[in-house]
Formats: sequence, structure tokens, C-alpha cells
Amino acid sequence: MDLQVFFIQVFLPFLFTLLLLVELKKRSTSKKNQSLEPPLPPGPWRLPLVGHLHHLVGKLAHRAFCDLAAKYGPVMLVKIGQVDVVVISSPEAAEEVLTTHDRIFAYRPEINTIKVISYDNTNIAFAPYGSYWKQMRKACNVGVLGVKRVKSLAATREEEIFSMLREIAMAPPTVAINLSKKLETLSCNVMSRAVVGKKFKSDEESFLPVMKEVMETLSGFSFSDTFPSFKFIDDLTGTSSWMKRIRQKFDEMLDEIIKQHQVKKALQLTSAGNMDNAEEDLLDLLLRMKEDGDLEVPLTFDNIKAVVLDMFLGGTDTSATTMEWAISELIRNPEVMKKAQNEVREALKGRTKVEESDVEGLKYLKLVIKEVLRLHPPGPFTVPRVAKESCTILGFNIPNGTRVLINAWAMGRDPRYWDDAESFKPERFDQSMIEFKGRDHFEYIPFGGGRRVCPGMDFALAKVGLVLANLLFYFDWGLPNGMKPENLDMTERVGGVASRENELYLLATPCIRLP
Repeated sequence: MDLQVFFIQVFLPFLFTLLLLVELKKRSTSKKNQSLEPPLPPGPWRLPLVGHLHHLVGKLAHRAFCDLAAKYGPVMLVKIGQVDVVVISSPEAAEEVLTTHDRIFAYRPEINTIKVISYDNTNIAFAPYGSYWKQMRKACNVGVLGVKRVKSLAATREEEIFSMLREIAMAPPTVAINLSKKLETLSCNVMSRAVVGKKFKSDEESFLPVMKEVMETLSGFSFSDTFPSFKFIDDLTGTSSWMKRIRQKFDEMLDEIIKQHQVKKALQLTSAGNMDNAEEDLLDLLLRMKEDGDLEVPLTFDNIKAVVLDMFLGGTDTSATTMEWAISELIRNPEVMKKAQNEVREALKGRTKVEESDVEGLKYLKLVIKEVLRLHPPGPFTVPRVAKESCTILGFNIPNGTRVLINAWAMGRDPRYWDDAESFKPERFDQSMIEFKGRDHFEYIPFGGGRRVCPGMDFALAKVGLVLANLLFYFDWGLPNGMKPENLDMTERVGGVASRENELYLLATPCIRLP
């Protein structure tokens, strides 16, 4: 019997039977435990074994869950294979997760693909809540993400943006440029200089190709994450080996960069007797912390690699996606584009350079950014959480160990909270008290909320604001081939980051000479 026949005739029926027995056992145990508890959240009909996976076939998960929540409510229980997931789709429910029960939901679920990529969950995003997570988050705030450090990196952002502007200005005015690609490269270069102290000469040498592989892996289907009882399937299908190969690629790149940093430090100590900590990038800081050893939780090289990879994954694609959607929406809404350009050009009249300090006074541009993040949060769902103990959300029982997804995309388009919710109207935020931090207005949480709110918010907003101000100041933008604004394809791509399905190609007409 060849392997294919064995798989179809023997292994699949065996696996199906085993899954069915496990499911029946879980249901029996669950019914015994529910008799004296509040009811579980409602949910749509489901199939044996696969649960609610069929509701997601051919659809974007955030849109599918939004549609289902309209029928089953803002606290909805779905079963993805063997995994119970509660989907939160209202500000009231989100507030209970992020504020009322913030401590209970400060933890992350164990997801096998992420565990491999993140060096056993030792990055910031998926580290268990506790001393190690607090220690590393503080280090990242000092090294890259904190307000003080963000301001000190202004010159780096300006240099990288100006490099991109020169490339755009050199392109023939009749040839459409791939703005998506340029924004992606820019975002990676800014993060590279902040985290490892240098940018790479080409995309092939940078982390971009490896990061794309990581994102594709995390966005794809993993049998072990959907059916945790059968983790061995990933070994049989080669998924485990694939993930380990990707991590090895990153390992090799970062090992070389760590060696370079260690050599640089040794040379500085030899020549000057000490190292100026003010010139440290994040990797320098983490290596110094490891060497000093005065830590509650000692650091390993794998811990350092996990955090560095986290910075790239969390701070590159997300920012590029936000800028990409911003320009897309401005192209689709010419009146908004004109108003935003007029504001920037009037504020900088008589000047030839946009500086980061100028962005603070661009009120309408800030409204544009807020509206972009309402309609297009880079992560449609906040990073998944898991209940550390049982609790109730809007009267429904959330058992210990249940995963929770907050559908930020759905709340940002809920007509109960937003007039003409599907339209791009930056003016809606004028005179509004709504902010990014997810503290008081839970209908708007593009960066999540609670104690595990995205730590890169200030870093991202500084980059996005300065890039958009420059693009609007120096160039007029148009669609190629006579395409009309209303015909621009705005389809989203399937994945953890909701970027455009198709890259954005635009014509750039220089209006103000670069200095």
C-alpha cells in the first residue's frame, strides 16, 4: 500500500474517529460543569469536529465575525476546530475585557506557530504576563518605543524619509511607482536603524524577506493550532520543520549582527575606555542588560532575538499598511486630499523642508490619520488574549482558558457609534475627545487597550504623521491609465495585518523642489 492510499483509507478515518471521541468527551464534561454557572455566550450553528470553520471559508475573518455578531450578539462563542474562542464586538464588552477584567485577560494563549517563531514566547507580544514581560517592555520603551526615545530618533526618520522622497522625485512622471513597496522599505529601514543601528543595502540583505515568510506562516493554517490534541500532524505535514527553518534564517542573520555589535563595543572600550549609552540602539541596550546581569529575570541570547524580531514584526508591516491605506483613502476622496495638502503647504509656505516639529500643528492631517485607523486598523483583531480564570462578560460565562478576540475593525464601523460609518470623513473627529489609547472610548481601539496596549503607538504615529506630511507637501498624486478615484480597488488581503490585496501604484508629480 503506497503512502497516499494509506493516508486516505486508513489514517484519515482513524483521525476522524479520534477527533469525534475527543469532542464527545469534552461536551460531556462541559455540560456537567455548566449547571450552576451563568450561560455561555451564544453562537452560530456548528459542524462536528471542525466547529465553525465553515463560516470562515472564502471570507476575511473580521468581516465574517462582524456579520455573525449582528445576529448572535457582541459576545459570541465560536469553536475553531477544537479551540473555544469568544469574539468581542461591542465597546461595552471590550471595556469589560480591557478594564474591568484587565488582569484576568492580560495573558496570551499558547499558539504553536508563534511559540516556535518567538523563541518559546519570550517576545513582548506573547510573553506571559509577569516579571519577564514587564522587564522587556520597559527595555523596549527605553531603547525604541518610549516618548523620549521616539523624539531622539526624529533625525533618523527624517533622513530615511528624505531618501525615499529622492527616489520618488527621480522617477519619470508618466511611470507609476509602487508606493506600497517604498513605504514597506522605508518602514523597515527606520526600524532597522532604531533596533540594530543600521539599515540594509538591499531588501535581500534585510529582514524583509524573512519577515514576509514569518507573516505568511502566522497567517496560514496550522493543524496543531486548530486541533491542539493532534500536534504531531504538523510534524507529518512538514509545518514544524518549515517554521524552524524560518527561525533559523533569522537566527543566522541576527547572530552576525550581534557579533558586529560585540566587536564594536570592544573597540570602543579599547579606544575610549567606556561606551556612550546615549548612542545605543535597542540591541546594544539588551546586550548590555544581559552582560550586567542585574535583572530579576536573566536574559539569554534567544530572549534578545525574540524581542528584536518582535520589534520588526510589530513595527514594520503595520506602519507601512497604515500609510498605504491613508494614501489610498486620500486618492479615493479627492476633496479630503486637497484639504490635507492645502493645510501642509500653507503651514510650510516659503519653506522647502518638512520637519517633525511641523507635524504637531497639522490638525487636519491628524484627523485623517485617526479616520484611517478607524476604517483600517492594521490588526483587525487585537492580539488574542486568554482568560486566566473564569469570569463573566455582559452576563455570559467565560470559562478559564477561553481565548478572546476583540474585533476592533467591527467596532470601528458600528453604525450605532459612527454616523455614515463606511464613509471616510476625517471631520468626524473634529471636537471629539476620542483618542488612540483605548481608555475611555472603546469603540475606537486601533492599538488595543488595557495593560497590554500596543507599546509601539508613539513610535508608529510619529513615523506615519511625518511620512504623510512629506508625501502631501512635495507631490501631487494620481492614478495611472486614466483610472478614476472611485475605481481604485480597496480589497483587503487575508492575514494578521489587513493590508491591501493589491499593491498601490501611483503617479507622483513633483510640486515643490526637494532641498
